[in-house]
Amino acid sequence: MPIDMPTMLVSILVVALSMGAAVLASGWRIPHRDGLNFWGQGLLLLSAGFILFALSVRLHNPWLIWLGNVLLAASYASVLMALSRFHAHACPLWLTAGPILLVALFSLVFLHQGEWRVIMVEVVLLWQWCAVAASVLRCQSGPLERGRWLLLLGAVLMGLVYAVRIVAQWLDWGQMEHLWPPHMAQVAPHLLSLSGLVFLTLGYVLMTKERADAEFRRSARLDALTGIPNRSAFLDTFQHVLAQAARGDWPVALLMADIDKFKNVNDTYGHLAGDAVLRAVAQRLQAGLRAQDTLGRYGGEEFLVLLPDTPVSGARTLAQHLRQSVEQMVVSWEGKKITVTISVGISGQIPAGAQDAQALIDRADQAMYAAKHAGRNRVEVADALPPPVSTPA
Repeated sequence: MPIDMPTMLVSILVVALSMGAAVLASGWRIPHRDGLNFWGQGLLLLSAGFILFALSVRLHNPWLIWLGNVLLAASYASVLMALSRFHAHACPLWLTAGPILLVALFSLVFLHQGEWRVIMVEVVLLWQWCAVAASVLRCQSGPLERGRWLLLLGAVLMGLVYAVRIVAQWLDWGQMEHLWPPHMAQVAPHLLSLSGLVFLTLGYVLMTKERADAEFRRSARLDALTGIPNRSAFLDTFQHVLAQAARGDWPVALLMADIDKFKNVNDTYGHLAGDAVLRAVAQRLQAGLRAQDTLGRYGGEEFLVLLPDTPVSGARTLAQHLRQSVEQMVVSWEGKKITVTISVGISGQIPAGAQDAQALIDRADQAMYAAKHAGRNRVEVADALPPPVSTPA
């Protein structure tokens, strides 16, 4: 069955144009950090290039091929820019503008020498796809692996397109500088490029979706104000640590810290100032913890600190350090300086299955209110403490 090259070029054009329009539409009003705008623009440039190549078959005009090659190089540069934007990396000028200038120069110098024009131009285009593949491999995406590997497969296919064409031209497997009559060395690369475009775009869109999903899952487990784990996420971690501690027979300690007289901060300076104080306290507490410790916001102005493999004596030392750190903290708000203190309660045990997470939280809560009842800005350990007569703020 004979293959009509103009028809094949139009098919690639339709696919590239449709995907470009779809990517631009899906990226509308989405933060530019995803690079969807660059990706969509690249597909539209590719479409324009293939329009010129299809016209050159009918009009036999080498200048159309020259301009088409330049648009092709610009399209691949846009792919690199999209990847750089996605990974928040700077894209060197020599990787974007350099290939475009080289393609324009080689296409002009060898305008009427089709054999050399094909070799020189497509060596540059092959280099561009090698740069794309290297960029994909260099950026470790973590949870974005599926999209990343689809993208890499597409880049390899596109690089293979130009490697085949260069070898075919060098070995004189048909006139690669002409699109008519078609030769298998022409047809195979164009089929590869069609597959490559599909894999590339699906991979890139999947990467953006997976990153958005990962960020949504992460934000659902973080407190929106302080950026630390919320109550639900903290309790999940707590149960997991207790189970590990029971198997390993090592101690677990829990701190509950509450900002003293926090209502006075809101009443005196306003709730926005209170939010600033909450953020500052969370940062101070986080800065004083070890890598294995977990800080969470329990509710209101209360924070929980989970200390794996820590006896009560070690927890008391750390709690005193955290208390002093917060006491020394100064929060600037509209020209005023706000200082606060915290009261800290401690509970701890060697888990044996008799007590669950909530029991430890209740004991830490009881110790924290005992610290408030004893004068605030104190640390108390839960050790058969009687419930406090009142619950000072």
